[in-house]
Amino acid sequence: MMKKLLIAAAAVLVGSSCERIIPFDAEQVDPVLVLYADINPSQSLKAHLSRTVGILDEGEPQRIADAVVWAEDSLGNVLDTLRSDGNPDGFYYSPIKPAAAQKVTIKAEWGGLPEVQGSAKGFALGGTFSMDSIGYNPGNGMFGMPYVLMRVTLQDDGVPGIYRLEFYEDIADTTWGQYPIYSDSEDPLVLQPAFGGDFGDRIDFDNALFLGQTRSIEVKVFKWVSETPTKLKISKLDEATVKYERSLQAAQNGGGPFTQPVPIFSNVVGGIGLVGGRGHRWIRE
Repeated sequence: MMKKLLIAAAAVLVGSSCERIIPFDAEQVDPVLVLYADINPSQSLKAHLSRTVGILDEGEPQRIADAVVWAEDSLGNVLDTLRSDGNPDGFYYSPIKPAAAQKVTIKAEWGGLPEVQGSAKGFALGGTFSMDSIGYNPGNGMFGMPYVLMRVTLQDDGVPGIYRLEFYEDIADTTWGQYPIYSDSEDPLVLQPAFGGDFGDRIDFDNALFLGQTRSIEVKVFKWVSETPTKLKISKLDEATVKYERSLQAAQNGGGPFTQPVPIFSNVVGGIGLVGGRGHRWIRE
C-alpha cells in the first residue's frame, strides 16, 4: 500500500477573500483539482479552482485561471459557463442566480487532470422571520459586558438544513454588515451536539427538531450601547457545508507535528473541495 503523503491545497472560501493552506491526506502524490463553490439563490454563481501541490514541493498551490468551468441542472443541461475575469486568482463567475431547491452541479476541467464536479441545492428562506428586543442587561462590572436580549422567530419551510444567526451593528443602510456583534444563547437547539454551536460571532442550530414549524430562540447580543440599531443575517446551510467548516476548524486547531492530521471533508468527485448549498436574508428589528 502506498504510503500516505500530505498534500497542500489552496482552499478559498468563495464567500470571502480569505485564503488558507489546508493539509489533505491522500493515497497518491498525483496533483488533483480543488473546487469550491456556493449555490445560493441570493447570489450569482461563483467558483474557485486551484491545483494541489506536494507539501515538500517549492512554491504555493497553483490557482488556475484558464480552466473550463460550467454549471448544469439536474438533467445535465448546461445552465451557463463560468468565466474568469482575467485575474490570476482562480475565480470564475456567472450572472445566473440559481433557483431555490434547484440542484446545480459545478464541473471543471483543466490540463490533463481528472474532471471535477460537485452538486448542491440552495435555500429560499421564504418564511416569516423576525427579531425583537425583549430586555437589556447593563452588565455587572468591568468584565460583565452588557447585552440586549433578542427574540428571533423563524418560520421553517420544512426543508432540512442548519440555521446560522450573525448579528451586526446597523450603522449604514447596506446589505453587508460592517461591524459584527458577539452573541450567545442557552437554547437547547444551540446546545445539541451534532450541528448546534455557539461560536461567538455566529450561532448554529439544526432545524430537525422543528421541521416545518415556527420556533423562537432567545439570544444575548452583547452591545455597549443598547439604543444603536441591530440587524441580523440569517442563513440556512446544507450538511456538507457545515461538515466542511467543522473539519477545517478541527484541522486548524489540531495539535503539534506528531498528531494525526484531521481529514478535511470533501464532496467533490474527481478531486477535493466543496460545492455547498446555502441561502440568506437580512432582518431588522
